[in-house]
Amino acid sequence: MKLYNIAESIILEAVNRNDINDCIDGRRIVEISYDDNEDPDGKGTRWIQIYTYGVSKANNDVIRAYQVGGDTKTIQPRWKMFRVDRIMNFKKLSGTFDEPKPLFNPNGDKDMIKIYKIIKF
Repeated sequence: MKLYNIAESIILEAVNRNDINDCIDGRRIVEISYDDNEDPDGKGTRWIQIYTYGVSKANNDVIRAYQVGGDTKTIQPRWKMFRVDRIMNFKKLSGTFDEPKPLFNPNGDKDMIKIYKIIKF
């Protein structure tokens, strides 16, 4: 049964963990297609800067990102948390960023119970 669960998680993984880590290390801007299952208006393409990768209080792998553009029903740009399992497409763009956005916490994220990686400036 354990092997089945491992195989299932690999098959269903929408985003490669190494790609997320590479984008954090390289401070790359990323284009994602996101599907917020809880909100019918939450689907669409977004351009983000990933700052933190970890596990949410609900025990989901998540990224904390600054959304610089794309589809959203809220005012942008702004900080957002994205569940990794709801990201359908993940495309590294050529653009990078060199300075942290306001309110970035280099020491962690209050909405995460575990941090895999956090950006360094």
